[in-house]
Amino acid sequence: MQKLIVASLLIIPTAQALAVDCTKATTQAEMNQCANADYKNADSELNLIYKHVLKSTSGEHKSLLQAAQRKWIEYRNADCQFQTFKSKSGTVWPMNFSTCLENKTRQRTKELKEMLSCPEGDVSCPL
Repeated sequence: MQKLIVASLLIIPTAQALAVDCTKATTQAEMNQCANADYKNADSELNLIYKHVLKSTSGEHKSLLQAAQRKWIEYRNADCQFQTFKSKSGTVWPMNFSTCLENKTRQRTKELKEMLSCPEGDVSCPL
């Protein structure tokens, strides 16, 4: 059941949320849609930056980045399950879960962006 809820969060089309004026969202369903749309936007940005970082790597370095990203996604999802556990049985849970996903995704995007702006010759930087 939990996986079905998570999957439905990820599948809800962003276009549906665009039909809702998120600055005036008042119902829980509207707030859930808006939170999911915010997460989707953050995820799109992450994917774009990740592709740029991926292009900066090759061979084993690229494989390590891909493995790290898969593990990071696994961690993000598990930690958001943990962080939102208390609201799991309520109607607010989808909003809480999406907000957690969004926050963690934005943090990861920031990390990846920092990798792209490392000073040349900085051996402590992964790129």
